[in-house]
Amino acid sequence: MEGQIDKNDLKIKKLAIAIIIIFHLVGLLGFLIPVAQPYFIKLVPFHLLLMFAVIVCTYNADIKRLALFVCGVFLCGFLVEVLGVKTGKIFGSYYYGTTLGFKIATVPLLMGVNWVILIFSTGQMIKSLKIRNGILASLIGGLCLITFDFFLEPVAMKFDYWHWDWHEIPLQNYIAWFVVSVILLKFYYALGLKQQKYIGTAMFLSQFIFFVVLYMTTR
Repeated sequence: MEGQIDKNDLKIKKLAIAIIIIFHLVGLLGFLIPVAQPYFIKLVPFHLLLMFAVIVCTYNADIKRLALFVCGVFLCGFLVEVLGVKTGKIFGSYYYGTTLGFKIATVPLLMGVNWVILIFSTGQMIKSLKIRNGILASLIGGLCLITFDFFLEPVAMKFDYWHWDWHEIPLQNYIAWFVVSVILLKFYYALGLKQQKYIGTAMFLSQFIFFVVLYMTTR
């Protein structure tokens, strides 16, 4: 019976990875084809929700820990974005466009979901490197995320995710991204969430390649 469960779990993981890769590839093609861009931009919220669902539905360990992680990162990520937009003192002066959908306090609710996806996928990827020290793993993960953000920012402005005042991305943004990422990754490691084989790595790398390609082709 246990062997059958393991086989079923492996099938689910393989299906999840296929969904992650295929949807990012299709989305990338849609963003690269000018006539298709307006339609694919409208699908961005659904894409993020699908990736979130993949994370939640494929997790096969203590669901209470996962729920604590999701709620904690969602609330912290969303609130820091609200404070960032309202004060301009965290990331710099910026505002959100329409691509990410419904907003509360001028911040899309999906930003909380986005933080959950990024922290989970990065945490899982770094955990696969067998780094036992949670602080070191969090610092490495933070460096991965500011590298990711470097390619994300110009693409986000082009496709109306968010916009920076004077169209300049401040150094402050990357410093804040690193600090917030390290704190949330430390929270992730403190919870001891079970490693989900390859899913986190596939999620992070698919997103990373998506924005790197768009960064190189749409500037």
